Amino acid sequence: MPKLRSAFASIGDRVQARPVATLLIAGLLILVAIGGAAQITSVTGDDAFVGSNPTYEAFSDSFDHGNIAVLIRGDITEPSAIEAIDRYDRRMSQTQDVYAVRSPADQVRAAYGRIPDSKSKIESVIGSPDYTTIQIATDTDLTQQQQRPIYTEAVSTSDWARFPASVTATVTGDAAFSAQLSTVIQQSTQKLLGLAVGLMVIALFFLFRGVRLRLLPIVAVFVGVIYTFGAIGYGGIPNSTMTSAVFPILIGLGIDYSVQFHERYEEELETHPPREALPNALGGVGPPVLIAMLAAALGFGATWVSTSSPAIIWFAQTSILGVLLTYAAGILVLLAGLTIYIRRWGDDSPAAADGGDPEAAHAEVDEDSRIGLVGSTLGRTSRILASHPMTVLAIALVLSGVGFQVASSLGTLADTEEFIPQDLPAYVDLQQFRSQTGGGTSTSYDVLVTGTHLKHPETLRWMDGLNDVATQAPLVEGVDTPAGAVKQYNGGEIPRTTSGVERVLAQMPTEQRQRYYNDGRAHITVASPQDMTTGQVLSFLENSQESLDYSNPPPGVTAEVTGTSSIAVPSIIDQINSRNTTTGLGILFVFALLGLYYRDLVKAVAPLVPMVFVIGWQNIYMLALDIPVSPLGASLGAMTVGIGAEYTIIVMERYYEEKQHNGYGRLDAVEIAASRVGKAITVSGMTTVFGFSALILSPFPVLSSFGFLTVGVIFLTLIASLATLPPTLVVLDGLAERVAAFRAAD
Repeated sequence: MPKLRSAFASIGDRVQARPVATLLIAGLLILVAIGGAAQITSVTGDDAFVGSNPTYEAFSDSFDHGNIAVLIRGDITEPSAIEAIDRYDRRMSQTQDVYAVRSPADQVRAAYGRIPDSKSKIESVIGSPDYTTIQIATDTDLTQQQQRPIYTEAVSTSDWARFPASVTATVTGDAAFSAQLSTVIQQSTQKLLGLAVGLMVIALFFLFRGVRLRLLPIVAVFVGVIYTFGAIGYGGIPNSTMTSAVFPILIGLGIDYSVQFHERYEEELETHPPREALPNALGGVGPPVLIAMLAAALGFGATWVSTSSPAIIWFAQTSILGVLLTYAAGILVLLAGLTIYIRRWGDDSPAAADGGDPEAAHAEVDEDSRIGLVGSTLGRTSRILASHPMTVLAIALVLSGVGFQVASSLGTLADTEEFIPQDLPAYVDLQQFRSQTGGGTSTSYDVLVTGTHLKHPETLRWMDGLNDVATQAPLVEGVDTPAGAVKQYNGGEIPRTTSGVERVLAQMPTEQRQRYYNDGRAHITVASPQDMTTGQVLSFLENSQESLDYSNPPPGVTAEVTGTSSIAVPSIIDQINSRNTTTGLGILFVFALLGLYYRDLVKAVAPLVPMVFVIGWQNIYMLALDIPVSPLGASLGAMTVGIGAEYTIIVMERYYEEKQHNGYGRLDAVEIAASRVGKAITVSGMTTVFGFSALILSPFPVLSSFGFLTVGVIFLTLIASLATLPPTLVVLDGLAERVAAFRAAD
């Protein structure tokens, strides 16, 4: 693509002409990005996996009150304890966006008009339990960010209420869990960034030798990460457990781009002055690295278009922005910074920059010394493999086939509570709350009832009979309906007329009435066992909806299971089950990109063949290490195609360069290509591995397992690029030559 190379050469010419101005622009963009980063919000838990859903949005508007629970343990029948509970209740009731507060103090005040000084009087109302709860319901349709000030107030009020020493108050519930998890996500993101940068410094120091300013790529990539933070802030993309995995990946990929720029610039400086070296370098390396970057972006894009899960979409969007911006930062920061250094302090010789002899750097050396032992070994190995192409490809294909067969045996990681650190204090508190109170929100699911005549006696009779129908299904333990509440206030009977139903509802406290009827909609709650597995949750949801349908609602009435839990789990499972679709889209997208760039079928297909092998091999790797398929892991096939295409493209381009420009045969071209670029892509792959490996140390199990997976897959990708691409090129190129000869004969 001469025009593309010319465009990049022109960019290089402008950067070398005004490097200081280029760095000033990069610095100004940092300031702009900081403004965007300040706008980043966090979304955690099931909410991160709930996409646009009209039923859920209607339910959220009418009935979805957030919940903060305060677990009170100790001798709560002491007057001083009930007085503290009362103080807590009254203060939180006055807090903005709090819908209602329920506590034992309500019952005691209702019985006596005040809090009595007698322990026996309190016991006569609430008994003598060793724990109780204060339930704080927030207004409907609040975001997690809007709920967090309420949680903060709940925590501070527990000190203000002055509970006696014999009583402990633990604030838990959804908002508490979300607030703490958001903090942990931010800390984890910072930790992973630090680990990735530290590992990359080590990798560059030992692997990227013989060049000046060898750590400058780290600076460029870090600037690119800052740009990414700013972009997601301005773009309204929230941070989540999944999104925090992006940044070590970006460091691994971004370093690769910057190293390619850096190495080619140094190579051009050996034979050209700086004024010519940069345009030549960027014109030569810019287009192929651009294609590699776009291939990675398209891999993430395949994940984006194949899922409806917001957390995975945010992950894909952040990744796409990240690879684009780290690529741009490599040009703006690395090349401009290197140009300034060379002009003011550098010597055109890399050896001199490292303290060596400048003349030695330009000394003539034989070919074997130049490529080194590693390069010559890779070259000879590739020639041997390419000499037996059908055998090598058959073995690779069989292993890949085995991998596809064992895919169904892999475990899954779909429970959002298993994604998080199991020792997170808020999670521990939530588990204790559930065990002591017999459940919590995790044991009930919601049903939204819409339509006409929701207060008609016939509709209530349908609701009344729903319990008998639903509880016959496995896992359904009970149903709480408006009919039960109406019967409770009407002597155990359903009124015969709609006006009679409305009179009964008018007798209920407003809070209780709005729990069942609000905004022209009705609400039913279905109870389930505690601690269900993912499979049981799916069965429960299916059984609940089937029971609703089988119960035969009156004409014009619709009942649907909804709520975050009922949407999040199926969404995650769908993402996992659609991983083959995601992978297929990734292959299709990258194939289209290569086809447009090369306009040659063989060159578009050859780089993808090793990636298809890797997609199968990775299942064997996962089975061997007992790595479950997570929502992130489900996107790895498409990522593998996008990321690995860089290695195969580099080897393929060198193969055709040696074959077409220098006149070598297929086997000779394979050997020379592997020997000259094999070491380079191995170093490039290792730097990527160092960046990805930071994920292994994440406190989040879902990210840690993804780290183990990505590190292994990058190794497999390197092996496939050097072991299966040469035989693939020999076979496909030979076939193309025979087709061309046949056409010429005609």
